[in-house]
Amino acid sequence: MINRYLGNKQSILNPVLEEIARFARPGDHVVDAFSGSLSVSLGLKAAGYRVTANDVNLFSWVLAEAYLTSRELPASDVATLIPDEYRPGAVDRARAALSASRGEAGFRFAADADLREAAVPLGALLQYLQVADQEDLPSQYRRNDFFDAYCEEGARSGFVSSRGTSGRRRFFTSQNAHRIDAILGHLRWWHRSGLVDPHSRALVLASLMRAVERTSNTQGTFHDFPRDTYDSRALSPLSLEIPPLDIMLTGLSTNRAGREQDSLDFIRTVDHHAVLYLDPPYNFRQYSAYYFMINLISRYVEIDDLDEYFGALTYVRGQNPADDFVSSFCKPARFIDDMRRLIQRARCDAVVISYFNGRNHWNRFDSGPDDTGQLLLSQLLSEPHFVPGSLEVRTVPRRNYASYGGFSARDVDELLISARVRHNDPDDTSGAVRDGAPAVVHVGLRE
Repeated sequence: MINRYLGNKQSILNPVLEEIARFARPGDHVVDAFSGSLSVSLGLKAAGYRVTANDVNLFSWVLAEAYLTSRELPASDVATLIPDEYRPGAVDRARAALSASRGEAGFRFAADADLREAAVPLGALLQYLQVADQEDLPSQYRRNDFFDAYCEEGARSGFVSSRGTSGRRRFFTSQNAHRIDAILGHLRWWHRSGLVDPHSRALVLASLMRAVERTSNTQGTFHDFPRDTYDSRALSPLSLEIPPLDIMLTGLSTNRAGREQDSLDFIRTVDHHAVLYLDPPYNFRQYSAYYFMINLISRYVEIDDLDEYFGALTYVRGQNPADDFVSSFCKPARFIDDMRRLIQRARCDAVVISYFNGRNHWNRFDSGPDDTGQLLLSQLLSEPHFVPGSLEVRTVPRRNYASYGGFSARDVDELLISARVRHNDPDDTSGAVRDGAPAVVHVGLRE
């Protein structure tokens, strides 16, 4: 869903699902407690598990509302939402786009004439928002918040860094910033007037987030931007596309998502689950800062006082400090203790942790290999809370996206660290996994 996302597991989704399948069968409950871009949660949904997802970032909840927690296409009221002069063209373009998408990844549903027609209202909304102007809005919803704050020409785009340098933000071209303002102005009007259903709103926001990701002037995150140039991708016009909907139409209807909760609190609300999957932050990066822009896009329609909100923007990046959540999982001194606390609060039968040996809590890209994280997490999953002998560490090579300091993608090892939880049975030393295979212990630390 969000491809340029630090730690995105799409490239190693199959090994992650294989590891989870050692402890659970389709229909079982699996919790993704750091769901991020939702790649693992949606993979679990497609595999037939009952999924509970949570992340402290609001955009993760919006993606879950769009794709994870529903199995039905929304019935958007295009007659109400799209003005008469735009409607026939928007509907026709939506039908043509859906017909052309048949056979593409994520669009198997479009081969079914009934499903294809059921997706036309959503497609028509996206087609309309692609061309709608501020003049099509009631006057109170005509605003230029993204233009003013996040492109060079904007009235509020100036900044002074902590080092005293000054400049103007350039996340978007003026054309794309105006398009974002028009899209969000319509969504805000529809939402606050009760004209649009929550599922349609979430799907439109998901499409907008993907468009922003493709055309933002960044190195992948929104913590900063090139100060004196534009990435070639940012010069392309922002375009809303009908999202691939196969994943939404599959899986169980009992999936659930937490809304920007600290996972240490959220896990208390979750019922028994076969597997607790943990893909925690790997280092100092605070994701609410690195991805504040798509969180803001997700939050915009709900903000009561936009003048007050945008008047409080700070930092070079232009974030409202109220949205800057600091996760203790990013702090080496607290990481293991909080992982232990999270696991102990969970009502689970097994734990699977994703970690990697790139730039993590104890290792830098420009330093030599450091197995501290692997060692400490292996020790954690060998504590009395777990079945003796059930620890396994699996190494999965992958390419890691780097977004800073001139580093490019490089080869790293993803570590899938797992163990079974012991349920108050001191004699349970079997280490058996769900499918009856014997436990495998492979810590694999470097010499």
